This record gives sequence, structure tokens and C-alpha cells, in this order.
Amino acid sequence: MEQINFIGVEPENLINEIVSKVKDSLLADLTQTFKNNEPKRYLSADEVCERFGVTKPTIHEWRKRGILKSHKLGSRVYYRLDEIENAMIVND
Repeated sequence: MEQINFIGVEPENLINEIVSKVKDSLLADLTQTFKNNEPKRYLSADEVCERFGVTKPTIHEWRKRGILKSHKLGSRVYYRLDEIENAMIVND
């Protein structure tokens, strides 16, 4: 079998470089796919307070001003995690 040498590159190094680039590309694609398909997570007011270090009156004020959108499930009020994060970025 004939061996092909690229200028300054050993075949094994070339193969390793190709494999590395393919892995990086696949990982980026898979990460994006899973991120887009992540289920919507709902948090109670207590969970929002704990996670973001704010008080319940602050959350209710944000809701009144339209900064946060609330979702009622039965008699309970929940907030979507992605909407909270977006509101914090926009209103920062």
C-alpha cells in the first residue's frame, strides 16, 4: 500500500485533527438541538425568590408592571424559567 504524506503533516496527525473537528461540530449541533428541545420549566414564587435572590413583593411588582408573565395552574401561580431569564436580561 502506498503511503501519502502531506507537506509537514503525518497521516495520523491529519486523521486526529479531522476526528477532533468532527467531534467538536457534532457536539455543538447536539448541544443546540437539546437546548431547543428542553421542556419549559415552571417555578413557584418561592422558587423564583430563592433562585434569583428577590422577595415576593418584588415578583408581584414585576408582574403588575408586565415585566414577568405569570401562568395560573388551578389556584397556583407559576413563572416560566426562560421568561424570567429573558426579563432579567432585557431589564438589566
